[in-house]
Amino acid sequence: MHATCCALLLAGALGGCGVPTGGAPEPIPTSQVPYDLASPSPTATGAPSADARLDEPRVYLVAEDGALVPRGRSLEAGPLEDRLDQLLDDLATGPTTGELTDRLSTALRPETSLAVDELSDGRVTIDLGGDAEAPAGQESRRAVAQIVLTATSLPEVETVLLTRAGQPVEAPLPSGELTSRPLSATDYELLLTPTASPTT
Repeated sequence: MHATCCALLLAGALGGCGVPTGGAPEPIPTSQVPYDLASPSPTATGAPSADARLDEPRVYLVAEDGALVPRGRSLEAGPLEDRLDQLLDDLATGPTTGELTDRLSTALRPETSLAVDELSDGRVTIDLGGDAEAPAGQESRRAVAQIVLTATSLPEVETVLLTRAGQPVEAPLPSGELTSRPLSATDYELLLTPTASPTT
């Protein structure tokens, strides 16, 4: 597949402001409740800690100031691939009810799915699924950063290669440059600090 086409497919799978689709039944779905009115009712499975520790699995979400922030997740014991699948599922699901109350969001579209395709020598290949309209450039960078930082929060994972339908895709770096090489957490350190203006 041509690199430019792959890059567009990647952009189509990323961006937006997803919300969790699971959790206990409520009269009004959480996805339809404004942040200001979100009730601190029971959270979804994998409850986060307020301040994620560096020795625990983490998902990275978007704060109001645009910075990516870690939130801890509890994973069931098992092989690395199973634990990584759990973590990526949590990321794709989006912020929990409590995290929505804390004004955290995600740049991943609700339709996006993340599947572990291959694990080898500290590198994981993650296949992107889902169809969505292409987002703005900065949101696409945040979305890729969320995936890479979340996956590499597991100590066994050092780099991430993104694919779509099994084909490598070009992912945006914080600078906007596109690359198809494996990505590491250090590639996205710049997005851990606030942007000049809050996200909308």
